[in-house]
Amino acid sequence: MTRIATHRIQLTPDLGFDDVIGILDVLVRLGVSDLYLSPIAEAVPGSRHGYDVVDHTRVRAELGGRDGLGRLLDAAHENRLGVVIDHVPNHASVERAELNAPWWETLRDGAASPAARWFDIDWDAADGRVIVPKLGSPLDDVLDAGGIEIGTGDLGPEVRYGPLRFPLAEGTEDLDPREALDRQHYRLAWWRDPRRNVRRFFTIDDLVAVRVEHPEVADAVDTLPAELTEHPAFTGVRVDHVDGLADPGGYLERLRDRIGDRWLIVEKILAPGEDLPRSWPVDGTTGYEHITLTEHTLLDPSAERHLSGAWRAQVDDRPFSELELDARREVLDGGLRPDLDRLVRTLPDDAHDVASTEQLRDAVTRLTLGLHRYRTYLPDDEASIPAFDEAARRARDGVGDRDGDGVGRDAHLDLVVDAVRSHDASRERWQQLTGPVMAKGAEDRAFYRSFALASLAEVGGTPGAFSTDVAAFHDAQRDRQRDLPAAMLAETTHDTKRSAAVRARSLALAAHAERWTSLVDAWLADHHDEVADLDPGIVRLAIQTAVTARPLTVERLGDYLVKAAREGDVITSWTEPDEAIESALGRLAGVLVAETDPGRTSATSLGEFAATAEHLGARVGLRMLALHLTCPGVPDLYQGSPAELTSLVDPDNRSEPDWERLRSLIDRVASSDTATAVGEGDADLARAVLTERILRMRARRADAFGPDGGYAEVAVDGDGSEHVIALARTHAGDAVVVTVVSRALASAPDGRSTSIELPEGSWRDVVHDDARILTGGSVRLVDVLGADGDPGVAVLERTDL
Repeated sequence: MTRIATHRIQLTPDLGFDDVIGILDVLVRLGVSDLYLSPIAEAVPGSRHGYDVVDHTRVRAELGGRDGLGRLLDAAHENRLGVVIDHVPNHASVERAELNAPWWETLRDGAASPAARWFDIDWDAADGRVIVPKLGSPLDDVLDAGGIEIGTGDLGPEVRYGPLRFPLAEGTEDLDPREALDRQHYRLAWWRDPRRNVRRFFTIDDLVAVRVEHPEVADAVDTLPAELTEHPAFTGVRVDHVDGLADPGGYLERLRDRIGDRWLIVEKILAPGEDLPRSWPVDGTTGYEHITLTEHTLLDPSAERHLSGAWRAQVDDRPFSELELDARREVLDGGLRPDLDRLVRTLPDDAHDVASTEQLRDAVTRLTLGLHRYRTYLPDDEASIPAFDEAARRARDGVGDRDGDGVGRDAHLDLVVDAVRSHDASRERWQQLTGPVMAKGAEDRAFYRSFALASLAEVGGTPGAFSTDVAAFHDAQRDRQRDLPAAMLAETTHDTKRSAAVRARSLALAAHAERWTSLVDAWLADHHDEVADLDPGIVRLAIQTAVTARPLTVERLGDYLVKAAREGDVITSWTEPDEAIESALGRLAGVLVAETDPGRTSATSLGEFAATAEHLGARVGLRMLALHLTCPGVPDLYQGSPAELTSLVDPDNRSEPDWERLRSLIDRVASSDTATAVGEGDADLARAVLTERILRMRARRADAFGPDGGYAEVAVDGDGSEHVIALARTHAGDAVVVTVVSRALASAPDGRSTSIELPEGSWRDVVHDDARILTGGSVRLVDVLGADGDPGVAVLERTDL
């Protein structure tokens, strides 16, 4: 079966396998080839996402269990749809110990338990016990208050702390609570106690790392993918957070053996210029880099002067690279300090003989901050060697120094560099530390402190950069077609901080950057007293969000601003929430929602600008969508798209869509075309038509969009050439599909003085859906995009081949 596109479905207790069967007809009529399911393994009851897996070997009962999954697989096969699953080998939930059998056994029996091999526990750090930070107060206070009870449950003798349960070691069930706890293989601790000795998913105590480097653990974790190979509908696996694994390449090789030649993609954030290790037996990433590249290319280059200039002048004049380094250091000093200290302890004895723990900790920190990407894959990945060498060079040059002076400390750094190069344990620990440092420091902290144009701080993004030239866009597409033509292309995902529609409106905002900065200045002056006590950056984020993500409720915007502020960890945080600040953010949300409400009878300046951003943003969104559906790779649709989604970061982006509304859109597709729908102001219908038309074309032209197809830049000449992206998908040397889009500008490029060198042949535009045929050769841009350049996109299919 040819893979045309996937459609991601977020399974929940309210949307199980049988419910999905009821919407398969929508996906078939839209033209997708594969159903892409969020995690299906048994999770914490009530989970809305499924990444908190408690048993990798069982299908989640709340979704319908094995029988329900079987019915869905059968229905998908009958509808000629493949099924791709999201697989979580990196971690498991221990939120409720009794639900996770290996964890329960490890706590009960200690390091000698065979189950202990599942988890990455530093048994030497706490006298051979597991630190379990689940208490709301120090242990002595809990005991004095009678908060611990001893009892017997369905799994045997147990400790009870409120609704939480923990096992009792053999022979301790008749002791009083204090004495019993003293004799366990674990130590219950206050959650504010910074000590940890279990490697976690980043800094989340309830998600502990799973050691799939042990074959017996991997066999259990991969139970469901292996079993699904028996069903013809099963077409692939998405591996969650591959960088968390000790040996990603080794794990992926074993998984590839289990699933055969089915699609295998990995969630992996690539830094600029970084490629996947060539030895990995995968088809590509989940496509965050496509989001970044597309939006930086569409972004109006002239906007930087206004947006970045205002930010530097009024909020923060530091370069983003400096802001990010500070944030990464903070997480090394904070939530990831146990992981840093554990790494230092693994360094060889000769390092500890000549340097103090503090000196080695400083050297590890400098080396970690010197790395420009999430992690390296030493010793076998050749491309990781120069990346590591560059990290060491940057560390020697003083990057990440607290005092800016690294003189005299190079010897300590050399000890660490040599250990990572040659000492297996140190290398493994360092490579599993750098990813969480980048994720928590950059993605979850620095990205929530940089809001010159907030949408650039997207998962996998590069907010320190601005626009990308069109030539770089084409180079990246050619590379993907050559190296990973079956990689996934993302647009909106369950991890994106803003949906594609919100980001498109943000690009529209940038197209009017001078007007926008003046408007913000005026608004801040008018509301000075209301925002005087708030961080100026978060206020600008609030204004941007209110304008680009409407319709919003006060609750939605307020919740988002509180989460953003806590992630940024400047004025409030997850561990030390400031109630006064968070209440003020709620009040700010109320003011902004009132001023931008599209139903308001008298428009405010912000409301008028929001309408402008929506108008242009709908058209920019179509350009993003056309590139998403025609660039090299397999496009993934999300949660009810192609309808416009105006969601924000999770949990907002995991809300169940209106499937009946999407069904009604598909009903209208046959009698409309994208350009007409745009003219009528129906953005959802325009997106539905464009998606259905292109996916049907991808099915007809499968050879051009598959691994044997090709990619070519189409030449653009004239005054507006730098503002046009034109590409061709080819087969056997012939161009069969051409996509042309203009960048996100306030006004369209001059269509009469700009021309496209259309490849030979006869061409029909599937966007405008008219009888017009273009002939190869030099064609004016106006004749491709239309008289007014609206909606700024054309997708042409060759009719004579």
